[in-house]
Amino acid sequence: MASARAVRVLGVDDFAWKKRFTYGTILVDLERRKIIDVLADRESATVEGWLQEHPEVELVSRDRGKDFTKAATMGAPQAQQVVDRFHMVRNLSEVLQEILGHCRAEIRQGEAPLPQLEKAAAELTRPLPTAATCEPRTPAHVKKVHQARQASRDDRYNQMTTLRTQGLTQREVAKRMGMSERTVRHWLKRGAAPTNERQFRRRSVFDPYAAYVLQRWQDGIYEAKQLYAEIRVQGFPGTVRIVQRFVQALRDDPEKIPLAPATGADRFSSKTATWLFIRDPKQLTTKKQVELELICQRSETARKTYELTQQFMRMLRLRRGQEFEMWLSAVEASQIPELRRFAKGLLRDKSAVVAGLTLSYSNGPVEAQVQKLKLVKRSMFGRAKLPLLRQRLLHAA
Repeated sequence: MASARAVRVLGVDDFAWKKRFTYGTILVDLERRKIIDVLADRESATVEGWLQEHPEVELVSRDRGKDFTKAATMGAPQAQQVVDRFHMVRNLSEVLQEILGHCRAEIRQGEAPLPQLEKAAAELTRPLPTAATCEPRTPAHVKKVHQARQASRDDRYNQMTTLRTQGLTQREVAKRMGMSERTVRHWLKRGAAPTNERQFRRRSVFDPYAAYVLQRWQDGIYEAKQLYAEIRVQGFPGTVRIVQRFVQALRDDPEKIPLAPATGADRFSSKTATWLFIRDPKQLTTKKQVELELICQRSETARKTYELTQQFMRMLRLRRGQEFEMWLSAVEASQIPELRRFAKGLLRDKSAVVAGLTLSYSNGPVEAQVQKLKLVKRSMFGRAKLPLLRQRLLHAA
């Protein structure tokens, strides 16, 4: 049963019947902010059929999904389509995390280390090998995001091992890098930065011999090779590197190598930096502004990305859709591949994107109604079939 009142401005979004498996579609009158219909699925043909029965629709607010785009184009060719601003910002934040993940090493290398630190870095031992892992077959865009995050994690691990070599305890390393001590301990024990693959924690083959090695250390035996030879006779099946790692942890002389004061670069996180890039600069605290300036000073790519991000966010906040073409030209000139890919995606849906950057309509009221739908659906647990759910939503007081 369709709404008795004609709808002029329509909001479209999906909801989950069963998350990751089956989805439905919710249709909201954005002027009255009320649900006008609920559809059994989110197929473009279903939404298209509904729109063809409602030729009075003049504007359709939607996300950037292909199904709703096709449905609005075919079912309501007379209507102006509007891309929801929240979805544009979310897509932009995903691109920013990818860019800043690759920039982390550059940001940290921008630091001018003390001569003593340079000497210590030159004396680093070769990191312990890790078990070879098979890379899962993933879509290209997902793989790029994973590689960016992995590059950031690898750089964090390199920084962590450098600080440990310089004599800092795990607690001091954690405080300096803005991480938890448990995370630092796990990474160092693992011997490499973690990946997305699940790994099961196993008991170390060194555990039965740790007390003996510690006792010999207290007796004045500091050479890892000699300690390895002694426990090897006792049946230790591991390698000398395991013993070297244990002995290295026993060496605690932080005054041996002077350290530069900790900076925002030590605690840099692409996820946190993404938030700094998107927020209005006027809303940032003095501390956050200092961190942001440090990032932009250390990396030219990050500086260009920040300028273009702020241009886009000002265009979005102030509804200056007429500046979209100028922003596209600036992105093209920046030669930043990830931003150019993002801009290219927006360009394919240019009319709806410009409308989203200009008009006041968005999918915010639709998201609110989705939450209402979820509440009603859960209260009907075991009886949440479409007919009853639809009636309860359409005829709610």
